[in-house]
Order: sequence, then structure tokens, then C-alpha cells
Amino acid sequence: MPRHMPRAEARQLKRIAVLLPFSSTDPQVRKTADALFNAIQMSLFEIGAPDVVLMPRDSGTDPQAVGQVAEAAIRDGAIAIVGPLFGQQIPAVTAEAARVGAPVFSFSTDASEEGQGAYLISLTPKTEVERIVDWAAQQGVTRFALFGPDTEYGHTVEAALRQEADKHGDLVVAAQYYQPGDTSPQAAARALASAVKAEDAASPGHVAVLIPDRGVQLRSVSALLLYFDVNVRNVKFLGTGSWNDPEVWREPSLFGGAFPAPDPTAIADFRKRYQADFGEAAPNLASFGYDAGALAATLAKVDRLDTTMLQRPEGFGGVNGLFRFMPDGSIQRALAVMQVQDQGGVKIISPAVVAFAAGS
Repeated sequence: MPRHMPRAEARQLKRIAVLLPFSSTDPQVRKTADALFNAIQMSLFEIGAPDVVLMPRDSGTDPQAVGQVAEAAIRDGAIAIVGPLFGQQIPAVTAEAARVGAPVFSFSTDASEEGQGAYLISLTPKTEVERIVDWAAQQGVTRFALFGPDTEYGHTVEAALRQEADKHGDLVVAAQYYQPGDTSPQAAARALASAVKAEDAASPGHVAVLIPDRGVQLRSVSALLLYFDVNVRNVKFLGTGSWNDPEVWREPSLFGGAFPAPDPTAIADFRKRYQADFGEAAPNLASFGYDAGALAATLAKVDRLDTTMLQRPEGFGGVNGLFRFMPDGSIQRALAVMQVQDQGGVKIISPAVVAFAAGS
């Protein structure tokens, strides 16, 4: 109960719990949690939600103990939960939220935790791969290869790539992995390059390589493919949202490469407002905090945090563009396709849709 409000008035408030790892021993995780909460607060002030109150709670990092935190938040009147950050915490949170039908808007990218009351507000690998494969198929690509880190993320991207390629009647002709941190995985690069060159010789201009990595590792492994004579004039290099980083756009091997991302104009405007409000740059995930807070608060104001409203076909607008939730809890996002330019920098080569197609 807010102390400054009369008790009768305070009882009419709509309460939204925010479960984030505020006390994490990892400084980066703690910084992300603080930034997400900043953005959630920012969204409430900007949309004007005086009858909505946030209840920040420390989720910790334990997959089971977070259930007690969620239970306490529900007992204190939460009608929706924003968080948790980690996918392994979602089942415990949704189990408590389900008791009162409260939706859970999580920042995890683990698609296996979708559904059962959990909606992933984040940008998932499946969404990114769906967009970039659809664009590549429109450019005539019929053969895909993957060159990525031997991690859960890398294998998730491969599964999504195979699923999306199959939808288009295309093939995944090769998949090679390297150990994270190995900036010169020559054996894997040589094997991948050999398979790609054979496909390029048979179907020139119809082959693409998806490289789901970031930073120095991305720059190193993409350059290795050129070293082993992959012809980037014929073979398209594709990425995920991890390519959305000015540091990697200077890598010559990525010039002409394409990746999916939210429209940069809206993101830039959000970052400017965040900087003005909090005196620091917004981490990448902060904009999703804004979208989660704005959605939860807007629907709470009109008492429409129900399944029918959350899954409405036309979706919702946000800082990260148009999005909508599917019956299984997965998210569809209207993403643009960006291309890395020869002198660094990027440009939009396929804009995000402004409305979802009827029946899609």
C-alpha cells in the first residue's frame, strides 16, 4: 500500500510484480536487472498509468526459490508478473501465477519455456531465424549452411534454421560447430567451406551461411571462411540479432551480410530518452523492459489481461516494433532486415511490416 494514498484509493490500484535478479553476484546480470526495471518504470510514466503500481521483488537465481517470491507477490495482489530473466525460473513462477490467472512476461529467450501462462517478450532465436530465412528465400537462396558456436544457443539456431528451411522447401546442406572462444577453428571452417563451395558450384547464387555469433568471435570465424575461399560474391552471409553491433560492422568479411533487427529509428529514440532520464546508456535488453511494462500497464488499466486480449491477431506496438503472442506463448515480431555496408555501418534492405497479415 503506497503510504501517501488513502487506503480506500490504494485498494483500487492495479499491482504488477517485477521479478528480477537485483542482488545477483554477477555485476553484468545485476546491471541488466536494474536497466530493465528503469525501463519498466519509464514506460509507466510515459504512457500515464497513475492507477498502476510496480512491486519490484528480487528473483535471485535459484530456479525453485523464485516460486516463493512469486507466491508472495501474488498474495500481495499482483495481477501480472514482469520477469523473470532466466528461463529455468519460468515454471516455478507460472505455477504460482496460474492460481489467479496472472500472465507472466519473461525476458528469457528459451522457447522451451513458452506457454502455460508465460509469454516471452524477448527477441527469440526462432523469431530471428524465421525472418532472415524468409528474406533469403525471397532472394533465391535454396541451400543453407550453419557455422556456429557449440553451445545451446548455437544448436537452438540450427533447429530453427532446419525448421524454417523446410517450410520453404529448402535444404540445410551443412552444419559445423566450433568451441566458444576458439577464434581460429580452422578444421571446422575448412570442412564448412568445402561443403559450401561444392553447393555454390552446383547452384551458384543460391547458397547462404548463417553465422549466429557476436563480437570478436564473429569477426574471426567469418574471416576464416574467406581464407578457405568461400566466394562471398555468390554466397550470402546471414546473421542473427547478435550482429546488431557497430563493432562487427567494420569486418570486411561481413560486408554485404544481412541480419534481422527491430527498426533502428525507434530504438535510437528510446535510447535517447533513457539516457536523458537515467544519465547512462541503455543496455540492449532495456527496450524489451519498456515494452513489457507498457503492455502490462496498459492492459491492467482496462482490466484486459486475459488470454483473448493477449493473443489478439493484430498484436501490439512497442519500441521494438509490432509484436503479437501466439496460443503457445511464442512471440512473433515484425523485424527489419539490415545489411552491413562496405565501409561499415548498416542500412535497411527490407523494412518491417506495419501490420500482420490477416490469418497469418
